[in-house]
Amino acid sequence: MAEVKAEDITKEDVTESTPGVMDMKVTTKKSTGFYIKAAKSFFTGIEDKDGNKKEPVNVLNISGLGDSINSVVAAAAAVESEGLGTIKKIETSYPDMKSGATTRGCPRIAVTVNKK
Repeated sequence: MAEVKAEDITKEDVTESTPGVMDMKVTTKKSTGFYIKAAKSFFTGIEDKDGNKKEPVNVLNISGLGDSINSVVAAAAAVESEGLGTIKKIETSYPDMKSGATTRGCPRIAVTVNKK
């Protein structure tokens, strides 16, 4: 399995709101496999291109809208099946999204995974 490098994960994909808590926003721009590897690497710790070690996170919040929901669920399930973390909370919603002059609902999922 190819290794996910720290430089592959963009600032848009991940934000650290508080120390030890990471938010990962999943889109359809990257493959499901990429997000699975990224989620696993957050719990094992990764090394960036300069050789700096990034510490493992304690809590990973994975969220996605619409077609990216499958990738969110796959990443959370992979982390749990590997024994790296446990799914603590699954939250679904249907927020209104504005597209031009029309407003439509869009499915959203947020999964909170805690480190074991």
